[in-house]
Formats: sequence, structure tokens, C-alpha cells
Amino acid sequence: MTTVLFEEINVMNKQIHYRADVLEHFIPIDFDRLVIDLLSSGLLPEQQKKEFKQFCNRYTALYHAKSHSKLQQIQSVYRPFNPDRDVLISKITEPKEQLVQLKSKLENILDKANFEKLSESELNDALNKISPHGVKVSVDFDEFVEVALFYRGSAIHSEFRRNIKKFQFKKRQYDIQIYRRLFVLLQPKNRQQRIKEFTTDHQMSQKKAEKKVDAAFKTLGISGEEDVVYMKLFKDIPAADLETLFPNTRVKIRLFDKIKLAVLGGGGSVGGIMATITKFSAAIDPVSAMIAIGGLLGVLWRQISKIFSQRAKYSAILTKNLYFYSLDNNMGALTSLIDTAEIEECKEAILAYFFLLIDGETNRSDLDNRIEKYIYDQYAIPMDFEIVDGLEKLQKSGLLSLNKTGLNAVSLSEANSQLKQDWARVLER
Repeated sequence: MTTVLFEEINVMNKQIHYRADVLEHFIPIDFDRLVIDLLSSGLLPEQQKKEFKQFCNRYTALYHAKSHSKLQQIQSVYRPFNPDRDVLISKITEPKEQLVQLKSKLENILDKANFEKLSESELNDALNKISPHGVKVSVDFDEFVEVALFYRGSAIHSEFRRNIKKFQFKKRQYDIQIYRRLFVLLQPKNRQQRIKEFTTDHQMSQKKAEKKVDAAFKTLGISGEEDVVYMKLFKDIPAADLETLFPNTRVKIRLFDKIKLAVLGGGGSVGGIMATITKFSAAIDPVSAMIAIGGLLGVLWRQISKIFSQRAKYSAILTKNLYFYSLDNNMGALTSLIDTAEIEECKEAILAYFFLLIDGETNRSDLDNRIEKYIYDQYAIPMDFEIVDGLEKLQKSGLLSLNKTGLNAVSLSEANSQLKQDWARVLER
């Protein structure tokens, strides 16, 4: 099936296209631009533009205040599991229950931010691919209690490169599936869980299990004594690069590179051995024999060092790409998600209110189609607008009028008055 693309974006000389065959709830339009375009669309009477702009400002400010309280709540729940915390906290009595609460709240925020969860089949499919950067890696998922990945914005990154392995010396275009935003949640098993796993499942002695587990945690740079939850936010991650986002990634040498090293290294080693035998047989004193043996060891070490050099090259590629891909970590990632959810929620509510205002009484299905048509006509972006969420927010704010025949928005003057009253109630808390 041919993949349809739209909205080409040039970012740092990279061509990125959103996919039109994957309809998402995400509205990939800047909030300020969306409001400006609604005001200049010619759909709203001139005398109502000032009031509508005031409505947008009041609604977003009020929603931001409400979002801040939600942020404080989830930060409080997450703080005991934050690996970066540097403050004393109260001891939690039910850590398992608090972890369940944290993940529930987090999934709710991700849903409001219009992130989609990667299914197990999608994750497995991505993990079986070799990175477009030529890196093959593996991850041991047994080291984690939970692994969850969420994405927003499935897109295609087009780049031109040669494929020497297939004897393609002319640059060709390669389309790589990427996730514009990717959120990763990781909960590693703690020290006691890992020790119990080795002693029970692998029939290992307590002492050996403790030594193996401590070495593994030392490699990761954590103690493993407490339950921690890692949150990572990335941008423009190739689907085939998902394995590189995990802390226990192990770099593998690809078959092609093994063959290359075997051919080149093997040839050099054989030549070195033959030269050493010749020199050794011709040697008439111990010093000459030692020099010949030293030369052989040098040849062998040079070939072995090529393998380590290749691994170092791969690790450098991973480090470089993750440096530019990473957006935020842990508490910062959580705050960023709240901000993103807030903006998406405001865009949905304002779009729903605007078209209810100009079209008058309608039903939910027609309003949904109307908004999706506007976004496609204005921005060439096909999407699945979340009409239920938009209407629900308007109803909670008292900005929606429901009757037997359909839906109506309250007038702009009434809406602005209602939002002003809501502000007063927020300030009185």
C-alpha cells in the first residue's frame, strides 16, 4: 500500500512528512496560529472578533490554572519514585498502591495530550529492525517491572544515502518511519526482586546472585535499593531505533561487519603469522626470536582492536543521536506532558466552541465533520478530531447549551461573563 504524505516540514535540513494514512487525535497546529487563522477566516463577524479573542485568552488562562493544580497532585504522587529527587520526603506506607495511582494518572495525561500507546506487536516489530544508523542492539526486558511507550505524530523522514552493501553507489531516497514525540516509561526491578529472580529461576546461589545483580546495577549507575520510575521524552525517533532508548542497551556487531572484519582481519593475521614463522625459523639468537613473536602479537592485537573500534563507533552513533533526540527527563518530562495536554485540550474546546458559535444549532456528528473539514481545507491535515472531549470541556465550563434538537454554544458575551466568574472562584480558593 502506498503511504500518503502531507505537511512537509523542513527541520534542520531534514524533510519530515506527517502520514495521512494514520489518522490521529493530535492537532499539529500551533495554538496561536490556530486562533489567528480562525479570526482571519472570514467566518466570524467583524464585531465579534474582539470578544472571541478575549474568550480564547480567558479560557486558556483559566484552564492553565486548573492544570497547575493537577500538575502539583501528580508531582506529589511521583516524587517518591523520582530517581532525580534531592529533597527529603515523607515515607510512603503503600508504595504499590501509589505506583498504580501514578500510572493511572499518567495515562490519563497522555490521553489528553493525544499520545497513542505503542501496542506489543508494534513494539516487537520495531525492535526486530536494524537501526537506519547501522546499529544493531539488544535489550533485556527481564530487568524491568514495566515498559511502556507512547507516541504522538507518526511521520516519515526522507533522507538520501548510498547502500554499499547492496552495491548501490548512487544516493537513493530512503523513507524512515519516525515518531515526532515519544514518551518512555521504565520501572526497573529493584535489587531484591532481581536477586530473588536469579536464585529462584536460575538456581543461582545467594552470594553469586548478589554479585551479579550489583554488577548490573553498577553498569546502569543506580543502587537498585528503591523502586524508581524513569520518564523520558524524545523527538523524531526512528521506529527502528527504539532499542537505543533503553539504559541496558547492548551493541552488537552486524553480520556484514563480522564478515568484513574476518576477511580483512583474517588476511592480515594469516600474513602476520606466516611472516613470523619465516622470521622465527631464520632467527639465530633469542632476541631476534622475541622480536618476531612481538611482531606477531602486534598484528593480532591490531585485528582485535578493530572489533573494539567498531563497537566504539556504534556507541558514538547512539550517543550522538540520543543527544539530539532527548527533550526531557523524569519530573521535567512530566511537567512537559501536562503543558502539552493543556494546549491540546484548549485547542479542542476552542475549535468546538467556534464552529458551534458560527453554525448555530447542530448535532455532534455534523460538528465533528465540520471541524475536520476545516482543518483539512485550511492546513491539508487529515485527522480524527476528538469531538467528545471538546464538547465535554465546554459543558463542564457552562459554555454549551443542550436540548432535544441539538447542540448550541452560549453567546460570546455570556461565555466571557461565565469565564470571569470562574476566575473569581479560582482566586477565592
